[in-house]
Amino acid sequence: TRETVERALTPKTTAIVAVHLFGNVAPIPELMDLGVPVLEDAAQAAGATLGDGNAGALGHAATFSFFPSKNLFCLGDGGAVTTNDEEIAARVKRLRFHGSEDKQTFVDVGYNSRLDELQAAALRVLLPELDGWNARRRAVAQAYADQGLGEAVTLPTPVDGADPVYHLYMARSERAAELTAELDRAGVEARSYYRVPVHLQPAMAPWGGDGLDLPGTAVAARENLALPMGPDLGMDAVAEVVAACREALVSS
Repeated sequence: TRETVERALTPKTTAIVAVHLFGNVAPIPELMDLGVPVLEDAAQAAGATLGDGNAGALGHAATFSFFPSKNLFCLGDGGAVTTNDEEIAARVKRLRFHGSEDKQTFVDVGYNSRLDELQAAALRVLLPELDGWNARRRAVAQAYADQGLGEAVTLPTPVDGADPVYHLYMARSERAAELTAELDRAGVEARSYYRVPVHLQPAMAPWGGDGLDLPGTAVAARENLALPMGPDLGMDAVAEVVAACREALVSS
């Protein structure tokens, strides 16, 4: 929320990075007047919307991933940066090509990070399918709710005004670890993500590490549970997952 971000801002803050996690959409518009650039991590949210805007077009710039596990994917590694700022666009173009515009003068320390023609061709073929795939993901999410999954776990809640694309279907339960084990025994693939949150990773130790008090993050890391989700998941499979979750609660 805006209040959470405002409390974290300091004079050293150079940007706000908002993550559209699991296909939901962060409330970007309420952050745009805080005086620093707002960057979207839209890797999991291709095709998601918030009000009249699309994920990836709400902030000052955004990043997308086209890794094969994403809603819109290519044949290997690939990604894109979107922005309507000409200066940012020019710098991104330089950075993806060793920091140069002409192969002779290098004005930034850049990378060799261009989307190759094969991946671009695959994306051009697959992009028209994205809306249909996302619609089927939303239908699966609705089916989970309609078939009573909420009686066994806490269902994901979209941000107000958002239409998520359910890259992952993330439920929550105080017994997530037990449920995961029981579902695995029942043949239902489920897993949790980010059990060790970012601020507790070794690389973050210089910036606070375990000295930071983030109780909401701790609960989310402990309770999240990803259940089967995808455009090809049928209603019979949804019913199996719901039944397995109910049975797992009885067994665990």
